[in-house]
Amino acid sequence: MEFKNDVELDLTNEEVKHNLSQAFKRVSLEMGQKIPFVINGKKIYKDETKDSVNPADKKEVVGKLSLATQSDIDQAIKSCQQAFADWKFVSVSKRNEIAENLVKLIQQNRYELIAWIVTESGKNISEADGEISELVDFIHSYMIGADELKSGLDYLIPSSVEDREARYLPLGVGVAIAPWNFPASILGGMVMGPVLAGNAMLMKPSNDTGVVGYKLFELMESAGFPDGLINFVTGENEEIGDYVVSHPQIRFINFTGSMSVGLHINQLAAVTQLGQKWIKRVVTEMGGKNAIIVDSDADLDKAATGIVQSAFLMQGQKCSAGSRLIVLNSVYDKLIDKIKAKMKKLSNKPAYENGDIGPVIAQRAFDKIKSYIDYGKNDSQNNTLLEGGNYDESTGWFIEPTLFEVTEKSKIFHEEIFGPVLGALKVDTYEKALSLANDTIYGLTGAVYSNNESHIQEAIDKFYVGNLYFNRKTTGAVVYQHPFGGFNMSGTDCKTGTTNYVQQFLELQSVTRSYD
Repeated sequence: MEFKNDVELDLTNEEVKHNLSQAFKRVSLEMGQKIPFVINGKKIYKDETKDSVNPADKKEVVGKLSLATQSDIDQAIKSCQQAFADWKFVSVSKRNEIAENLVKLIQQNRYELIAWIVTESGKNISEADGEISELVDFIHSYMIGADELKSGLDYLIPSSVEDREARYLPLGVGVAIAPWNFPASILGGMVMGPVLAGNAMLMKPSNDTGVVGYKLFELMESAGFPDGLINFVTGENEEIGDYVVSHPQIRFINFTGSMSVGLHINQLAAVTQLGQKWIKRVVTEMGGKNAIIVDSDADLDKAATGIVQSAFLMQGQKCSAGSRLIVLNSVYDKLIDKIKAKMKKLSNKPAYENGDIGPVIAQRAFDKIKSYIDYGKNDSQNNTLLEGGNYDESTGWFIEPTLFEVTEKSKIFHEEIFGPVLGALKVDTYEKALSLANDTIYGLTGAVYSNNESHIQEAIDKFYVGNLYFNRKTTGAVVYQHPFGGFNMSGTDCKTGTTNYVQQFLELQSVTRSYD
């Protein structure tokens, strides 16, 4: 198939506006319902539930997630095993046919999905619509990847005395443990990549956005994937998180989230359990402390726009968000003035009105970000508050975009905050800027604003990140345009939206038949 990126909605179109308004009304009528987990096509409702709430209005319950137990996980894995026994022999063309059905259903339900994403995650309509396009692109890219890999390796030396084949085989039963910040696209991609490669999956959304996850799962069911192939499970991490990762029948773990949780999963998966017959494969995409360098000859207006977009849109809750700003001293003051002016223009309208700034996801996120802002205000030796710094949790978890001038010793400069807090640092030389950009345990995204070709080449050679951008923001990677994945503690660098990603969920068997 020929790949084409999905086209986002025209949010200025009156018909689109009307459709979105109606979708939000329909979603409001479903708010607060109990959400089941699903094993082998059976919806299971539990008395014990966990509320998913609207981060913009924390008194509003979006849905009540049924909590699975360890015995439920055992049943889900057994169901996956049974479905896998048949699914691994289903042709790639048939798998892709079902996946295309899913794409059509996603498009048919686009407005409702956007409304659920906005309501449950707090991101605005533009970000939610872009997420739906990314989900569609992920599915199409993994369809292509599965098709490309179905013939195995094609560079074996031919022989007159034997037939040789190296073919890819699916691994088995895996679990997708997904984040809340892209509750449809990342979760959907984490499930569809392995499934289209021939595997069976436990689909575990974040409890913060479990309703979006369930709405997507319903579409997967309707698309025609066999019962039990994808089992939707929700539950407390303390009860089922470690249990599913350690389970001897789990072949691989596909995780996106924080570094601390990712490293914990990697450690658990490394321990061989009784009855386990394989070394578990762990695929991770974790955090980032992404730097933006502004050179002395940069277009400062363009840089200021990209910096504000990178640091503050979606409340800075993207792993790719730019949170460290390193600026050549000669242009520092002018650039900071431009950034502050643009920060003041960010709109605070509600997310359903497509405002720029919404809430952070939950109380724990609010408390963590607030602690860094308070630290920045009080540690005047290492930080100077330049803009923002306010927060309000009276109705929802709102934090004002905040800019600090920092020193190299500041925690704000080194530690991942995952919120709308940017630390700016001035330097005397470009070499120093590159050195500081690399002074982190992470290696996800980075950006350089420069018109100096030798400096650009030097960054290509020395700036060690999985996604390096010049004269543009650090966020907004597009499938088939910017393959996404990080180095170091940012993950295992399997690039999403590529055949390389699908390959992570396959193993290669060499088959030789001798005629001599």
